[in-house]
Amino acid sequence: MDNETQNIYITTMSIADKIDKALMQEDPSHESVKELLRMDLRDFLIFLTIADHVIAKDEIRYINKSLGYDFDDTTMKRFALNSKIIREDFLNHPPASMEYFFQYGKEEFIVQESKYYNITKLYIMTFQILGEDFLSQCRHMDVTEVNQLTRYRFMLESNANAYIKSGGVKPLKPDSIPFKLKSKEQTSEYSETESETPFIGSISGGDKTMEDLDTLLEQLDSLIGLLSVKEEVKDLINLLKIIDIRKQNGLKAPSVTKHFVFTGNPGTGKTTVARLLSEIYCALGILSKGHIVEVDRSGMVAAYMGQTAIKVKEVIEKAKGGVLFIDEAYSLANETPGGDFGQEAIDTLVKSMEDNREDLIVIVAGYPDLMDKFITANPGFKSRFQKTIHFPDYNADELYQIFLKNCKDNDYQLTSDATAYLIQNLNKYVANKGKDFGNARDIRNFLNIAISSQANRLLKENDITPEALMTLTPTDLSFALEKGGTAIQ
Repeated sequence: MDNETQNIYITTMSIADKIDKALMQEDPSHESVKELLRMDLRDFLIFLTIADHVIAKDEIRYINKSLGYDFDDTTMKRFALNSKIIREDFLNHPPASMEYFFQYGKEEFIVQESKYYNITKLYIMTFQILGEDFLSQCRHMDVTEVNQLTRYRFMLESNANAYIKSGGVKPLKPDSIPFKLKSKEQTSEYSETESETPFIGSISGGDKTMEDLDTLLEQLDSLIGLLSVKEEVKDLINLLKIIDIRKQNGLKAPSVTKHFVFTGNPGTGKTTVARLLSEIYCALGILSKGHIVEVDRSGMVAAYMGQTAIKVKEVIEKAKGGVLFIDEAYSLANETPGGDFGQEAIDTLVKSMEDNREDLIVIVAGYPDLMDKFITANPGFKSRFQKTIHFPDYNADELYQIFLKNCKDNDYQLTSDATAYLIQNLNKYVANKGKDFGNARDIRNFLNIAISSQANRLLKENDITPEALMTLTPTDLSFALEKGGTAIQ
């Protein structure tokens, strides 16, 4: 948490503790409001986490560190599946701790010791600020999660208004839009399975509407920046075309490596290009399906000896006919105190690549220096990963173009003052970039926080015209800078 978020969280928790002391005098066996609040905040953050149907490691890490839990990938998924959070009417049920804050919010023993004289507003602010801090510090974030934050805030405010209008009666349930999970056909992340090693990752592409090669190349060309990457991909495609022509003319075809190492900082387009490559290889007839399976260490390494090999084989089965994209692949080579299960994953992967060499492409990605260590982790890797493509950092102009494209894709636009403000800060961001430089990923996070800021501003100003809904101002961007941590500043 940043300092502001931590101060508000501590203040709200201290108020919950005071309410507990008051309740204990009336009924010593009463449930703890402080613990109810902690669980409500946990459920709220998990609600944001599963909005995009992906449970990311940094999201789990934030929940554990901030709220004192001990989730891992498996326990988080199991908890979400078995909890009320995935129910369609989750937003129709206010948090359990809310009623106590509303009932005791005006008591002198709370107000006089707090700088916040409106405890109801503080309660709502705690969820809002914690949600914004959570989204700003987690790399895996999209507009869906921001929208869920806005809907949750609306639910809290609706309950507060209903409570006030009712004259202090128990909060009413607002008629909010229920949160719905995707169908099992749309996502494998939350579908029940009999496997003891649940799949953690994502599968996309490979449907019957596969684009032709020319259309895919147009999509590649439309990507902002990445000139050197585009050239390498096109060179490879031209080589594959010539090889196919040689085969048709009865000539020997040189062997070409199918597997790749993608190196570069986060947010440089590695996953995007991998998705395009899966479809391009299918269009060329090299892959039968052209889908892509995206995983990281959590999707391949299990908690106990022997389970990892099973987990890797299951991932390979899902990837057959397409591309297996392993992000932060170097983490597989990290030794762990409880056993070198990462090495077990690497050894199983090498064998699986050989067994399925006709209809599987593996792309491993990560930081350049760390990927060197990964390639040397198994003698078989060097001969299989012969092609490395480096993804350079974006410059300030490219990041600006990415921001504008993201705005256009989501029906937002900048005022002239906001444009100047953005360009100025992007130049500073690139000039002072450090090890945590997030490229397009930071740009997406930055825009999402600005959108959240705009939503709060419009509700306060009561300005809900179509033009206002589309427009981002310097105020929205400056708030995003303050909440964005190391990103874009």
